[in-house]
Amino acid sequence: MKELNLDEIISARNECAKIIATCGEQFLPIFERLEDEIEQRGKRVESYHRALKIGTQNETQIGTHLKNSFLVACK
Repeated sequence: MKELNLDEIISARNECAKIIATCGEQFLPIFERLEDEIEQRGKRVESYHRALKIGTQNETQIGTHLKNSFLVACK
């Protein structure tokens, strides 16, 4: 099964919100789970950027390697 990207999760959250507005709060746990996933991914991206900033302060080859490895892993 393919992992959803952030845009797909945001789209699902938005659709879920429309369903809640129409059908009621029984779908709220799904909405909350999607919100949590969006928040977690945002924190991960922030941590990644901090790590890159630290790791590449001296334009180190290790920092560049980590960046490339992370980008491949996140696809």
